[in-house]
Amino acid sequence: MKKLLIIIDDLYAGGAQRVVSRLANELVEDHEVVILNFSKKKTYPLDNRIRLLFFKDPAYRPSKIPGKAGVFFTAARRFLGLRRQLISIMLKEHPDVVLSMLEYPNLLNAFSGTKGCRKVMSERNDPRGKGRIYYLKEVLSYLKADQVVFQSHTVMEMFPHAIRRKGVVVPNPVRVDCSANGGSERIVTMGRLHPQKNHMLLLKAFALFAKDHPLHTLHIYGRSYDYDEVGYKQLIEQFCLSDKVFLEGYKENVHFLIANAEQFVLSSDYEGTPNALLEAMMMGLPCISTEFESAKELFGNSDACCLTPIGNEKMLAESMARLADDVAYRRALSVRGKRFAETFSVQNVIPQWHKVLFP
Repeated sequence: MKKLLIIIDDLYAGGAQRVVSRLANELVEDHEVVILNFSKKKTYPLDNRIRLLFFKDPAYRPSKIPGKAGVFFTAARRFLGLRRQLISIMLKEHPDVVLSMLEYPNLLNAFSGTKGCRKVMSERNDPRGKGRIYYLKEVLSYLKADQVVFQSHTVMEMFPHAIRRKGVVVPNPVRVDCSANGGSERIVTMGRLHPQKNHMLLLKAFALFAKDHPLHTLHIYGRSYDYDEVGYKQLIEQFCLSDKVFLEGYKENVHFLIANAEQFVLSSDYEGTPNALLEAMMMGLPCISTEFESAKELFGNSDACCLTPIGNEKMLAESMARLADDVAYRRALSVRGKRFAETFSVQNVIPQWHKVLFP
């Protein structure tokens, strides 16, 4: 039995967090699994055999150096404090493999090595959407990795050869709690209220769609903070849709809550691999998605999902109308989508992760 240490920001309501919980729950059957994170707030269920450890955030006084230089030195001291904690934990736990996901955990993993420990890091997004600084930090981290897991060849090709040669593409393991049963005029989506998800586009498209479909409602499930919701609520009121659009927040039993939806819509500008979309497809929901780069690679010539151009609210509204008006098309999309998503089922994907982590 080998020991796996997973480093992640938290286990609260996110795509990477969902992947970590599924991966840990499967691997603990044959290995010892320890998860190290920053927050004791947990949403995804974990097997009782999985141990949870937590960083103690160093309470450094703010730097006396003014401006951006002071911010930099404060951040650097915090990083060094967390790095010392991670090295201490690794020396105590003696993991065979350390797997990190997301930007900050990858940096900590990169600069906290101990001998005999395999370093695996995972890119969870499209770096072009995250900006130059994010990309540079990931390059710096991945140069220190033994292996880097990407979600698509499109993203892997964005990195230098030195990183690509130790890269491997492994999809996310997808599991759902129930199957779609239709029967309503609800349009749903899942994703935190963040510019990347471009729920604003979905709201504008729904406003166009609702003119000819007055009985439909839109439900947005995903983590948010009060300050995130202000702009959305203003736009909802501007379009006079307060009785038709609902910001549902994060829900633990979200699959059951969306099971009776008519259609699922993903309006993101970019993604790594769209977990929420694949989950909806696996449930059997007819799905629409914007055609971001990794979606092009994901679907290729497949007709399992209805794709629309990024940022085009008119074409998104037209796609929503087609699904609403054409029952036969909805049923066909449901069947094709469910069949397509099976490729990403836990039983198909976990062996690929196992091969990467324990070669």
